[in-house]
Amino acid sequence: MSPVASDFVPFTLQSNSNIKDYLKANEKWRSEMQNEHPNLFTLNGQGQDPHTLFIGCSDSRYNENVVGVLPGEVFTFKNIANKVNVEDLTCLATLEFAINVLKVNKIIICGHTDCGGIKTCLKDQRKELPGLQCSHLHQYLQEIDDLIHENKVLLNSPEYQNDLEKQSRLLSILNVKKQYESLLSVDTVQKALENKSIETYGLLYNVDSGKVEMIDL
Repeated sequence: MSPVASDFVPFTLQSNSNIKDYLKANEKWRSEMQNEHPNLFTLNGQGQDPHTLFIGCSDSRYNENVVGVLPGEVFTFKNIANKVNVEDLTCLATLEFAINVLKVNKIIICGHTDCGGIKTCLKDQRKELPGLQCSHLHQYLQEIDDLIHENKVLLNSPEYQNDLEKQSRLLSILNVKKQYESLLSVDTVQKALENKSIETYGLLYNVDSGKVEMIDL
């Protein structure tokens, strides 16, 4: 059974929630935020001044909040498998806006464990995606498939062989490193690093514990 269907899940909304439920949840959240941080919305109403660009996966189980921030601290870019695609206009525009306009001084690429895209490729299920009307997703995951083939020897070593969870975790880390390499190839990022105006980090979020770990880049 899906964990979302469990009576023990502490989620605010469910698949059968309607728009009134969403608005009611917003009022509750807004009230709690005002009580805890009375000046936050007034501050945010004056504009944004984030210190960090957070590049993460679109996975529903995590976002920039895992590093304990409040609205207004972090500019966020999320996509499937936390990719930095140097041919994607959205990605390049986000980097330019964050670095050159918002003047963030940190960039974080944060992958996560139990990644669906990685496991799909590990289990050789990517080939089934076009039949599920996911032809664009099939194409999108080509880079993950390539990453698996590039690390076939390591994945088949005694430490990882026949252990899907260990393989998946390893690939999540390797994927962050690969995306970090792509990040460093972007002119906007290169210039900021040369000017020593930004710091860059790789992180891994563990969905089963909430822990964030530093990745050695």
